[in-house]
Amino acid sequence: MKKIVTVIIFCLLLTFAYAQQRVDQRLALAQGYEQAGDFNSAAKIYEELYLSDPANSQYISSLYRVYIQIKNYAALINILEERITQVPDDISSYGMLGSSYYLMGNEEKASEVWRSPFISGNVNPVFYRVIADYALERRAFETAIELYEEGKNISPEKVLYAYDLARLYSFTMQFEKAAEEYCFILTTDPAQLPTIEAKVFENVNRPGALDATLKIISDCSIKSNISFSYLLAKLYTEKKLYDKAYETYLYIDEAQSGQGKELYRFGQQMYSEKQYQLSSEVFNKIIELYPDSPIISFARLGYPRSLEASLFEEYTKALPLWKSYFPLQKFFSDDIEKVLTAFNDVINLYKHSEPAYEAMLRTAIVKFYLQNNFEEARQLLKTIVNEAPLSKISAEASLELGNIDLIEGKIDDAERDYTSVMSLHTAREDEKIKAVYKLARIKIYRGQFIEARELLSKVLTNLKDNSANDAVELSLLLNPEMSDSSNLLIFAQAEFLTEQKKFNEAADNYKKLSNNQQAFILQSISAVRYGEMMIAIDNYQEAILVLEQVSSAGEKNIYSDKAVYLLGKIYQFGTQNYTKAGEFYQKLLTDYPKSIYAENAREQLLLLQNKPGT
Repeated sequence: MKKIVTVIIFCLLLTFAYAQQRVDQRLALAQGYEQAGDFNSAAKIYEELYLSDPANSQYISSLYRVYIQIKNYAALINILEERITQVPDDISSYGMLGSSYYLMGNEEKASEVWRSPFISGNVNPVFYRVIADYALERRAFETAIELYEEGKNISPEKVLYAYDLARLYSFTMQFEKAAEEYCFILTTDPAQLPTIEAKVFENVNRPGALDATLKIISDCSIKSNISFSYLLAKLYTEKKLYDKAYETYLYIDEAQSGQGKELYRFGQQMYSEKQYQLSSEVFNKIIELYPDSPIISFARLGYPRSLEASLFEEYTKALPLWKSYFPLQKFFSDDIEKVLTAFNDVINLYKHSEPAYEAMLRTAIVKFYLQNNFEEARQLLKTIVNEAPLSKISAEASLELGNIDLIEGKIDDAERDYTSVMSLHTAREDEKIKAVYKLARIKIYRGQFIEARELLSKVLTNLKDNSANDAVELSLLLNPEMSDSSNLLIFAQAEFLTEQKKFNEAADNYKKLSNNQQAFILQSISAVRYGEMMIAIDNYQEAILVLEQVSSAGEKNIYSDKAVYLLGKIYQFGTQNYTKAGEFYQKLLTDYPKSIYAENAREQLLLLQNKPGT
C-alpha cells in the first residue's frame, strides 16, 4: 500500500513539474517576443498564462507592459480593476491602473486612482514612492511631487523623500526648491555632503541653476554645520566669487584644524584656473598661519610658482606669438628677483627633496627664458639630472637642457640630453615623444635621414601629440622619392640655424632652395620657411612677396594654405592692415576649408569683424 501511495505522489510531482516546466517555457517565449518587439505575439501568450493563474502578479505586470505598447488600455483597465477588487492591498495595481487612464488621456481619473490608496490614512509611507514613481514615469510631475511631499511628511525616512523631491525639482528646473531639499538633508544628516555635492553639480551648469542654488544654500547655511561651508565654498568657486570662496576656506581650515590642507587644495585650484595672484596669496597665508604644517614645503613652493606663472603671463603678452619663429627676448620685471629668492628659500630649506628640485627646475626656466642666462640655467638643470634621476621632474630638466644645448649649437650634448629621457622611469609618455621628435631633428641636422625617418615613425604612432603635425611634414620631406640628399643637407643646415635663432643665416639657405627648380617639394617648403625667417626679423614686405608667390600656385603647392594663413597673420599683426588680413583669412576658409589652419583663421576673422574701426 505504501508503495502505491509513493508511486502516486511521485507521479503527481512529475506531472506538476512537467506543467511548471511548460509554463516556464511559455513565459520565456513570451518574454522573447517582447524583447524582439513583437508585442502582439507576446500578449497572446501572456493572456493564456494570466487566464491560467489570474492571481499571479508577474503575469499582470507583463500584460501591463505589452498592452501599453499595443495601446489595449480597455482590456488592461478591466484586468487591473479586477485585481484591485480581489487584492486591494496590491499598491502596484493602483500605479498601473492610474498610468493606463493617464495614457488614455483621462488625467483626472488617473490622479484619482493614484490617490485612492491613501484616502484611508494609516498607509505605509513606502507606497507614496511606489505610486509617485508611476506618476513620474508618465511625466505627471505635479502629482509625483505632491505624493513625494506627503510621503516625506509621514515617513521616518525623510531624507529619502527629500532626495526624490530634489531630483524632481531639478528636472523641472525648480532649482530653488531643489536647493531647499538639499538644505533639509544637510541639516538632518551632514554626512550626506559628498552625495549632495554630486547632485548639485550635476545641474549647476543649467540656466539659472547656480544662482538659485547659491542663494538658497547661503540663506539656509548654519555656521556650526561645516558641511554647508564646504558646499558654499565650492559654489562660490563655481560662480567665480573667489574672494568669498577664499574667506570660506579660511574658516573651514580653522574650524577643522586642517593646518592649511583645505587652503592648499583651494590654492592649487586657483593656480589651475590661472588665478595666480589669488593662489600666491593663499599659499602665502598658509606659510603665515601654519609654519609647522606637514604641507608647508609644498605651500612654500606653490607661492613662487604662482608668482612665476604671473611673470610668464606678462612675458607671453610681450612675445610675438603669432610668428612661427622669433628671437629669445629678455624680460625685465622687478618681480623676477622676488620669485627667484622665494624659490631659493625652498632649495635651501628642503635640500634634496622633491620641492627643492622642482624649485631648481623653475629657477632654471626663469633664468633660461626670462633672463636668457643659459649657463646658470644649465648648472641647475644638471644638478637635477645628476642628483635626482628618479624625480618626476627629471625628464623635463633633461628636455630643457637639450633645448639650451641646441640653441648654443652643442648638438652632441643635446642628443645626450634627449636620449636620457628615454631611459627615465618617471618620464611621461608625452615627454618621451617630445624627446624622440627632438632626436629625429638632430638626426636630420647631421644628415642621418634614414635614422630620422625611423624616429619620426614613432612620433606618428600618436597623432594627437603636439609634435605629430611637424613630424608628418618632416617625414614627407625625408621621402627619398621626393627630395635628393644634397638639397636635404642644405635644408637640414637651415633648420639647425633656425633652431639656434640665426634667422638671417638660415634665410640664405632657404632662399637658395626656394630658387632651385630641381628641389621639388623642398623648393615649396623652403619658400615658406624663407618667408617665416623674414617675418622673424620683421622684414614683412619681403615675406609678403615670397608668400604671395607660394599662395598663387593654389592647390598645386601643398603649402599654399599655410602661405595664405601667414599672409593673414602678417597683415593682422605685422602691418595692422586689418582689411587685408580679413581678405586672406576669408580666402583660406573659401579655398582650403579642410586646412589645419582653418579653425584659427575663422577665430581671427571673427575677432577682426568685431574689432572697432574695421
